[in-house]
Amino acid sequence: MGHPKLGLWLADVRDDVSRFHLLHYGRAVDGFLISGHNCGTHWLRFMLSAAIASRLGLPRPDRSSGPQSGDFIAHARHPRRHPQAPVIGSSHHMPSRLVAALGRLGLYRLPPVVLLVRNIPDALTSYFCKWREAKALGALADYVGRAPRAQGVDLWWYIRFFNRWGLLRRAFPDRVLVVRYEDLQADPEGWVRRIWRHWGVELSDDDLAAAVALSTRQAIADHLDPIYGETIVPERQARGDTQLTGDEASVVGLRLAAHLRCDFGYSERLRRRREAARAALALA
Repeated sequence: MGHPKLGLWLADVRDDVSRFHLLHYGRAVDGFLISGHNCGTHWLRFMLSAAIASRLGLPRPDRSSGPQSGDFIAHARHPRRHPQAPVIGSSHHMPSRLVAALGRLGLYRLPPVVLLVRNIPDALTSYFCKWREAKALGALADYVGRAPRAQGVDLWWYIRFFNRWGLLRRAFPDRVLVVRYEDLQADPEGWVRRIWRHWGVELSDDDLAAAVALSTRQAIADHLDPIYGETIVPERQARGDTQLTGDEASVVGLRLAAHLRCDFGYSERLRRRREAARAALALA
């Protein structure tokens, strides 16, 4: 599999001299929605859009994917249909570490950022399930075990994404709201409220109801853009069949242990889950 340090170093250098999305668009937006790949971006964006449409008395997007889904939340360079709405830029941006340095020096003020993350092994296998054919990702074992590379999304991408955003959050602790996919699943209403509050908008109960009405897997599937072509909601069978074997899980675990410097609380979640499982066995 090769030694990853050189590949990681080269990727870090490339990102540090080229990833300035936050600086480039920071003055053009009221906030950012930054997400890891396959962390529920379309789902969250659809709910958030329905909530702000209700708040402003505007029509919500007709689609949960494709160009028609971006009336309220889209890439920062895209024009909005509703100028009275807050401008929220959405991307999978990997920030240069120089942005964190500027923040620590007081030379840059980051707009409020919502950072959507997911347990890395789950996001990784979801990405593989979605893109294995279109991007010729090969066998799951080869995909999980490959060395760092200049392009593409893989385990190393998620490690770098977590580490870089962890660094940026330390520089801007009040500006970066971390939302875990699993927590969003457990309480979509509460998190939609918190997210819009982070962007400076207070929602009513009716606004939240409009969001929650679109929170189900079926609602997302029913509103997909048939022309867009991207598989947003994979078949449960295909997703269920894409699981890490013992050897693959070991590779992922060892690499996370060696290189992940910020886990956004996932290790604590895992510890609590293990303790609950042991407690349940003791009572059985």
